[in-house]
Amino acid sequence: MKNSKLLAVLLAAVAGTQCLTGCSGKKGSNVQLYADTAAKSDTESAAGGSEFSGDNYQKEEYADQLLEYVNSIEVDDSDLDLGSVDDDLITPEEGAVDYDLGSYRLSSGGIKLYYNADDFPRELMLTFEKYFESFASADYNNYLKCLFPEYIPEMEAALAKNEDHDMKASFVSQCSNLADKMHGDFKITRIKVEKNAEQEDGTDSLEEYFKPLSNYFGKDYYSEVKEQCDDIIDACFYVMAENAYGQETMMVQGFKIAFAVKDGKYYTFG
Repeated sequence: MKNSKLLAVLLAAVAGTQCLTGCSGKKGSNVQLYADTAAKSDTESAAGGSEFSGDNYQKEEYADQLLEYVNSIEVDDSDLDLGSVDDDLITPEEGAVDYDLGSYRLSSGGIKLYYNADDFPRELMLTFEKYFESFASADYNNYLKCLFPEYIPEMEAALAKNEDHDMKASFVSQCSNLADKMHGDFKITRIKVEKNAEQEDGTDSLEEYFKPLSNYFGKDYYSEVKEQCDDIIDACFYVMAENAYGQETMMVQGFKIAFAVKDGKYYTFG
């Protein structure tokens, strides 16, 4: 698929998929790069299927099949079904291969969520889970529901002005780029969200986060978002996934993210 200026803006962290930068000021993390015990997800495989995964992986054919599938999806205006997450913290036994990953909560989708409940509400975590699941299952309908509503027309207008495709094609590019990293179909297994380290130079990390979008939209988009939502939450995240070979590996490590809060719901961008 054709590269574009949008990919440079939106597709940096998610296998070249989003306008995220590494968590500055961080001296490391207790998230290791690989865990032998995959947390199985109930999410269906992406539309590429085993035909173009693993040893049979072919990037262009996989992307073409994704595009055909996504183009067939009907978008509705129903609320996002978040599912649920268990309140109980699960701590792996000492000596387990994922012991160093720390304690987690298990979502109804079978994904292990690592977060401090005092810092991040469960609804935020479940929304973020659905966001990444949308890439694994090529679910354009759920993907849109995870985005800040006012962001969607802004991006559509910018795409119409600057690119030769729309948000649907850009979503396919994001799915395809992640699949390329995982050698085809993949399943999200673990998500960790934590607070960002404060900038040592005193700069506003959220302003830095929104700068690529402000440049792309040709305006101070950060100030606009602050006026449109009730709050903005700054965070850093990690995502592990099971690749086409059944191995669990780090897919996205230590990147910044912003969540907009509006009317009790949580949204992201990109």
